[in-house]
Amino acid sequence: MNEWITRKNFLLLTEEEEEALKSLQPVVTRHVDELVTAFYRHLLRFAETRRLLSDELITTRLKDAQRRYLLSLVTGPYDERYRDDRLRIGQVHDRIGLTPKWYLGAYSLYLNLLRPLIVEEFRNRPNQFQTVVAALTKVIFLDIGLAIEAYILKSSERLEFANRQLAELGRDLEKGLTKKRKDLQQTQEQLRQAERLAELATLASGMAHEIGTPMSVILGRAEYLMHRTGDEATKKGLSTIVTQVERITKVMNQLLAIARRRPAERRAVNLRQAIEENLEMFRERLSRHRIQVEIAFAESVPLISADADQMSQVFLNLIMNAIHAMPDGGTLRVEGTQVNGNLRISLADTGHGIPAEHLSRIFDPFFTTKETGKGTGLGLTVVKGIIEEHGGTITVTSEPGRGTTFTITLPLGAGH
Repeated sequence: MNEWITRKNFLLLTEEEEEALKSLQPVVTRHVDELVTAFYRHLLRFAETRRLLSDELITTRLKDAQRRYLLSLVTGPYDERYRDDRLRIGQVHDRIGLTPKWYLGAYSLYLNLLRPLIVEEFRNRPNQFQTVVAALTKVIFLDIGLAIEAYILKSSERLEFANRQLAELGRDLEKGLTKKRKDLQQTQEQLRQAERLAELATLASGMAHEIGTPMSVILGRAEYLMHRTGDEATKKGLSTIVTQVERITKVMNQLLAIARRRPAERRAVNLRQAIEENLEMFRERLSRHRIQVEIAFAESVPLISADADQMSQVFLNLIMNAIHAMPDGGTLRVEGTQVNGNLRISLADTGHGIPAEHLSRIFDPFFTTKETGKGTGLGLTVVKGIIEEHGGTITVTSEPGRGTTFTITLPLGAGH
């Protein structure tokens, strides 16, 4: 069974329903100009789409394309050629800057416009009415999926470009560090790295605009449609879209955290409280993995001057790593002590540990020991950047089969 047939079967679109859709041809043919005009008037109500239609040539092409779309919707055949045509529509949307919130609204609008026409046509044939409406809804959901798939593919291509740039940056940084060890030209190397990081910040900012906003729209619309549909197969498909968009958004946020971290907003912070709040968020997962938590903070440990949100991000990453390292249970021990004017915090797990050959690279961008798709290799890079921005250090020791310990040292400043 090929991919296209599987996709239609997943939506429970039967051959009988495909055939039933053809009974709508006379209705759509009679009203196609009326439907396109209503659609065009609706677009003119919004400034963003109105700007797209300021060119008469684009307007003419849009109306012609909408006529062809509506007629093909009830003509078929719903084969691989139909799929390729819908994917091209999604690519055109991306090229002209039409984001998902607009064309998802268009699909909804056409359903609303067609429904009263269908009611009128089949008022004396209730059984056929139900079949036609179900078939039309499934085919439009099929079109939605293909349009979003095309959009995500284009967005993924842009994200892949950013990843290649970051990978190149990582290689350049590694070469720079090697050169630094061999030559005492430290100032020149720091300037070079600063220039590349500035380039990364510019790239990440552009990516945030190009990907961040559309991904948020796709996520919101997919979740909205999930709540509106009663079809379980459709819900499952929309759930897959939500999962993949959340993954893209997570990577994008981590790229921005590295490239364009906002200045720390410092205030007096109780780090024990921050750690306990993050542990509380993972309480259910810790229990499910049979992980015991031990907290040992000296009574005299003072507050420190730090950015509370950034510190929370540090502990969230480290606790999550510890959970991943102990899938079959274990102990996570958190200790806090005051040493020579510094606050020292250690998080030690009894998990599978890190091989010695990997220890020197775990803070490098995109380096991960997790399975493909389960880690971006950016979490510890973000952690190290935050700690160093606060004037501190982070080190790691590990023994395979026995566990890993991360030790953070932060200076005690105005917070105590």
